[in-house]
Amino acid sequence: MKKFTFTLLLCILISFFAQSQQWGDYTLIAIQNQSTTTLVDTNGTTVKTWTHSTSAKTGYSAYMMPGGYLWRSVAKSGVSFSDGPVCGEVQKVDYQGNVVWDYVYSTTNYCTHHDFCPMPNGNVLLIAYDRKTSTEVAAAGGSYSGEMWSEKIVEVQPTGSTTGTVVWEWKLWNHLCQNTSSSKPHYGTSFLNNPQWMNINYHAAKDWVHMNGIDYNPILDQIVVSSHNLNESWIIDHSTTTAEAASSSGGNA
Repeated sequence: MKKFTFTLLLCILISFFAQSQQWGDYTLIAIQNQSTTTLVDTNGTTVKTWTHSTSAKTGYSAYMMPGGYLWRSVAKSGVSFSDGPVCGEVQKVDYQGNVVWDYVYSTTNYCTHHDFCPMPNGNVLLIAYDRKTSTEVAAAGGSYSGEMWSEKIVEVQPTGSTTGTVVWEWKLWNHLCQNTSSSKPHYGTSFLNNPQWMNINYHAAKDWVHMNGIDYNPILDQIVVSSHNLNESWIIDHSTTTAEAASSSGGNA
């Protein structure tokens, strides 16, 4: 009986692996804190390897884009935020390995982390920690006693080999609500009827939201981001102006 069970299980496993398929023709491998990026085909054969500077190791995400361009986040040293997925820098590398754009988005008040998203128009969407002091937290109706790392999304247009212009911005801090003080902004007793607001006191912590992934839908002109700590995904209307993005009006939605 045991022998028959083992034989049946082995046959099922062989059938499963024989019929499983890999997605697409190639797989891009970019290991965090490493200095190489590798493109392999479905046979496991290495098609291309990029060797990066040892001072520009891979941060968290990398993407192969039309035209043979490799976009990669870089784990920049010396940033003011300390966390595993903190990056602070993004690069665009051509197929020959030349860095054609090297952009730093990191200060004591903000820093890129986790994911980013190259856009069809040549710009790039970055998610970044947005540091708020304990004084700012209290002024917003927060009950957390320390500083909080809020989140923001910026669209950056490359303007030179190391420069870029923020052409659009969305900040979570502009979309908060609270029920601790009626004298402070966006006070309310029920949040269920206002899904456009985020309760500042919901699972409040220093690394509060901890966004993980970001993607862009060019057909609907919408951004989707995921929050690891809150177990949520948010869809944001990108058709707004930056001023409208700071409010709850304007845009297609």
